Amino acid sequence: MTEERRPGDWQHKAQRQDANTIIKDPNAKPWYRQTFWIIFFLLVFWPVGIVFAWRSDWHIAAKIVATIFIAFSVYCSLTMSQMVAQMQM
Repeated sequence: MTEERRPGDWQHKAQRQDANTIIKDPNAKPWYRQTFWIIFFLLVFWPVGIVFAWRSDWHIAAKIVATIFIAFSVYCSLTMSQMVAQMQM
């Protein structure tokens, strides 16, 4: 019998690699600190997005701008809904 290694042959323990180190990046950010998910939650469910933004490694100016933008958007939304309710009376 030859000593060649065939695909799928796990008998050679010295040549085996840990599957988790192949798939996962050890320096990867958790999903809730990634910019995509922070912006997604800022647009879809803003209270969670604000918390994620302030717990992220964003620059302080970006955090303040995002917070002011969300606060202004919520204020405008509430004001407009009150105006529409008054017009319908």
